[in-house]
Amino acid sequence: MIGEKIAILDLGSYKIKLLLISLDKNNYIDIHAKSSTFSSGIKKGNVVNIDKLSLAIKSCIQSIQKELKIEIKEVYVGINSINFNFTTFGVSRDIGSYEIEEKKDLQNLINLASGIFYHQNSNKKIIHFLNSGFFLDKYNNVENPIGLKSNSLDVNFSFLSLDKNLISNYEKAINKSGLKVKRFFYSPFASSILSSNQETLEKGFINIDFGFDKTSITLFENSKLLFSKIIPIGSFHINNDLIKAIDIDKNLAEDIKYRYEDIKNNVIDKKILSELNKRKISSDMVIKIINARVDEIIDYIYDTILLCKSINRSARKIIITGGGSDLKVFSSKLSKIIKSPIDYAKQSFPVKDTEFNVFSDFMVCLGIAKLIYFPNKDEIKSFENINKGFFEKFYSLFLKN
Repeated sequence: MIGEKIAILDLGSYKIKLLLISLDKNNYIDIHAKSSTFSSGIKKGNVVNIDKLSLAIKSCIQSIQKELKIEIKEVYVGINSINFNFTTFGVSRDIGSYEIEEKKDLQNLINLASGIFYHQNSNKKIIHFLNSGFFLDKYNNVENPIGLKSNSLDVNFSFLSLDKNLISNYEKAINKSGLKVKRFFYSPFASSILSSNQETLEKGFINIDFGFDKTSITLFENSKLLFSKIIPIGSFHINNDLIKAIDIDKNLAEDIKYRYEDIKNNVIDKKILSELNKRKISSDMVIKIINARVDEIIDYIYDTILLCKSINRSARKIIITGGGSDLKVFSSKLSKIIKSPIDYAKQSFPVKDTEFNVFSDFMVCLGIAKLIYFPNKDEIKSFENINKGFFEKFYSLFLKN
């Protein structure tokens, strides 16, 4: 894969982004081109118009193809649908005090877990299948059970899945733009992996991606994905509240939102002040509107963390990403209610110096690149079975990348 150019597509509800990259012999990412356009045909991470989405994707592709005079045929794709489902459960195998074998014992549990999942979720497609912990004799947590003796082996598995019809809609739009999907990724998982270094991942953290029309909450503990959820409220909803409540256009609403701190301190831009006076709206009213929506989003986040019993574990470190992460009122309120400092994602991935500001603008694409080139050790790989049966895919052994 060294030197081979690959295309990675991030299908966001606000923008569609494309990176063309390769990996050099020193394990640095070389970025050859980038392209982005405003999203069309996507709402809350789901396809609502195949033709519009296809045209938007084609616009990104053609821009790079024209620039580099190459043809792009395949693409890795990041999606962030509110309909993503996180499922976790454990399965057990009696070992009988013998040494645990990879093929006999682990593969049996992988097959059992995938079978249980598809039996209960026949309409779902697995996007990520993860090992969430090995336990010998019920309570002894180990990193690698191969060769160890025990009476029993328990493995916790986690699945990130999406309805097959929703995936099919994405595939149709992408195929219509002249591309074939190499693999789908869950965007919050990719951006979480990118935004954390190994030490942060091992200690545990929570990634809050405050996006355009949704907010994702992804929790890690002891390097393992603990939980992930997407709520259908994002920074756009603050704008929408302002537009409806005080009858202003979307540009002014955006300006007011990001000047919240100034308005709160009564340092109000002349243009904003003029518009508020014209409508006989006080700055206190604006502050109340913004606070109400931000408080609602933070309540959702807090309840999710509380449900996972992670207030004193993962929540010791919060990393925020997304287009709405620059909103100071959001980060300050979040820090106060969770009683934890807020960090912004830092580049922990080797990317060659380029003219592009790729880290902040193309986080999902780079996160996917990291998962492609340096696979997560807990992810269980899938491969197609020629004679497809009920389970559609088999899954290869853990512990090998």
